[in-house]
This record gives sequence, C-alpha cells and structure tokens, in this order.
Amino acid sequence: MVPTAITILASCWLAAQAPPVEGPSTNAVGAQTKNAADELAPAVNRLIRQLDAAEKSKRDGAEADLLKLGTPILPLLPEHEGNNAAVNESTLRLTRVRTALEKLRAEEQASASKITLKGDSLLLEDVLAAFEKQSGNKITDYREQFGQPLESQPLKLDFEKTSFWPALDRTLDEAGMTLYPSSGEPGLAMVSRGQSQLPRYKRGYYAGAFRIELTEITARRDLRDPTADSLRVSLEAAWEPRLAPIALSLPGASLTAIGDDGKTLAINADTELEVSINPGEFITTIPLVLPLPPRTVSTIATLRGELMVLLPGPIEKFRFEKLQANAKGEQRRAGVKVVLDQVRQNNLVWEVRMRLVFDNPGKSLESHRTWVLHNEAYLVDADGKRVSNVGLETTRQTENEVGVAYLFDIGDVAGHTFVYETPAAITPATVEYELKDIKLP
Repeated sequence: MVPTAITILASCWLAAQAPPVEGPSTNAVGAQTKNAADELAPAVNRLIRQLDAAEKSKRDGAEADLLKLGTPILPLLPEHEGNNAAVNESTLRLTRVRTALEKLRAEEQASASKITLKGDSLLLEDVLAAFEKQSGNKITDYREQFGQPLESQPLKLDFEKTSFWPALDRTLDEAGMTLYPSSGEPGLAMVSRGQSQLPRYKRGYYAGAFRIELTEITARRDLRDPTADSLRVSLEAAWEPRLAPIALSLPGASLTAIGDDGKTLAINADTELEVSINPGEFITTIPLVLPLPPRTVSTIATLRGELMVLLPGPIEKFRFEKLQANAKGEQRRAGVKVVLDQVRQNNLVWEVRMRLVFDNPGKSLESHRTWVLHNEAYLVDADGKRVSNVGLETTRQTENEVGVAYLFDIGDVAGHTFVYETPAAITPATVEYELKDIKLP
C-alpha cells in the first residue's frame, strides 16, 4: 500500500491575508527530531544492553521494543562492523533493527508533505514561500526566462493538511500556470499554461510524495507483422524534490491493464523498465509498450502498477584530518564505511583515493548507476577554506563498493582535511498507482 503520509506543518505569515497557521518550520522539525532522539537515549541504551540478556524472551522483547520506538532512534544505534562473521547475537539483532527502521524511514520519506494555507486574495510569491517552508520543496517562478508576463491575479486557496501534489496542482490551476520540467533550477519551476492545456488537478494519480500521469498514448499497427502491433504509453512520474531518488524502476510483473470489455491485456511480466535520475531532476518519463487491444476496446478501464524507488537516507559527513602523503584510514557510519586508501602527488596535482563500502547496498551500486560520483568530496585547508576537486576517476566497482580517485590542484596536501559526504543508506520504497478511463486513439 502507499505509505501513510507524515504531516509536515509550518507557520506561514501572508501579509494582509488570512490569519497565520501556527506550526513548526522545517528547521524546527529537524530540531524536534534531534530532541526526540536525545530524550529516547536512556531507553535505547537500556534496551541495547538487554539484547545481551541471558533469557531469550528478554532479548526478543528488547528487539521488539527498539522497533516500536521508530526511526528517531536511528542516530542512537551503535556502529557495527557489517558483514563480520564473528559478530555476536546482539550485533545481529541491532542489524535487523537498523535495516527495518531504515526501510520505515524510506516509507516515511515517500509519504506526502502536508500544506495548510487559506486566504481569499493570496499573492503568488507568498504562496510559493509557504509551500517551500512547509514542505522543504523549492518552487521558482520561471516565467521571466520565457518572456511571459509576471503579473498574477490574487489566489483563493483553502488547504488544511492537504497533500503536496494536490495542493500544488490546485494552486497552479488557480494561477493559470503549469510546471516546466527541465529548467536546471533547483526544485520545481513554474511557467504560464498554454490556453489549450488541460488543468492539472486530478489529471494525475497522487501516491504520497509522487504524482503519476499518462502524458501520451500511441497505437502502432504493423501492416506486415500483426504480432508487432503495440500500444505505446508514456508514463510520467514526478516527485517532491526533497526526496532526491537515485533510480526508479517499473517491474512488468506489477502491471495490470484491463480494457472496457473487462478483459486483461497480456503484459510481459518478465520485463523491468528502469530510469536513472540525475541530480536536480524531479520528473521522468517511463515508456511502456502494451499489447494493442482490438478495435472494439475504446478505453483502458484500469492501468495498475508499482514503481520501485531507491531513496537515499540522511547525508553523513566523513572527515580525515591532518592529511599527508601516503595517509590511510577508515571511518564507519551506520551501514556505510569510507576507506582512505592513498594520498599521493600525481604530477602537478594531489590525488586522494578512497572507497565507499556498503554493508547492504541492494541494487544501489550496480555499474550503470552514477549517483556516487555526485557525492561531495573536497579538502578544507588550515584556515577553513574549502578546496573543490578538479576531477575524479572511478578506480573500482563491485556489488558493495565503489572506489574513486579525486584530484586537487594545490601545492601541498599537508595539514588539509579530506571531507566526503554520502547517504549512509540507500533504501527501496514501493509506490503503487492506479490510472483509470484511459481513452485509446
């Protein structure tokens, strides 16, 4: 099922409009999460000690109670050595707890942000600011880049804990605008909607933090080979930019298409369509090929399926201080380890070789995925000044690790700190969708 939505409320003050709605800001939500973890620390420490209890019933109870405390305790779980064959039972139990809570966190991430906003004459710029504050999703007015008029009529909106995408679609419709998918700007970009374009609200399917829509459908009839007849469908998936997924896939086994004659189309269940996501993207199109129904079928009554999404967890920062030639070291956070293999001079530049190692990478490190190469890697000098790398090269790739060499154009590496930032976990989440009454060409 689509995960239960988490409520993210924030205060919004719109000048000369309706009274503000009180609630925590996005920063306050983060502070509250940290405070919750601090308050839970004594209980978590007690339960972790109980994982070594002599009675199995107490060990089982401690593991179950840790799970009940939920995702706020993830920062409190001790680091472990992953796939070490010599680990004891308590470490194995902690690994199970961490894995289950990371999956729960991914489901929470995939839930919709909530928007609370009400007024009869709201200014567009104030509405966009309120959306960003309450959801963490930046929305930019992109009309100027297209030479479109910037004037906007005051908006009449009424949202009470409304999911992000329905609220945004209703706002765009009220303002006569739509989204521009390839602006290169961080977050979402809005432009004026063409007069012939249909309204956005309820045009797509809302699945938590995702919006699924069919944008194009084409019937192809092969006059030489009838078995090659097909129905080509463009499925557009959009997500709240705060998610930053690294990949989406659509398993053929999850697809079900039923015509208005009540018959199910025969879909190849062995196929799996996958798209990689570049940093900064919030929308992608997945091309589907379905059997061409007989001419007596004029509508696909139901198209149902699942999207498998790989979501990054919170960013961890690894710092290797006081570098010098031939420096080595390793650091671990949760289920990820960063290994500093070598620091050496390479002609006129300095080269820092490192490896990123995941305990349970799943499919996140498959060779065609490039998200690791977008992780932040830089030096900090003795004065605290950041030194960006001038190039990188992949040196190793296996099912659970990636090696990268970073180049830095500096005279001497001595005294610098190497900083590497990466998600501590990449967790899959499932997004279900169901589209109805699709007219065939």
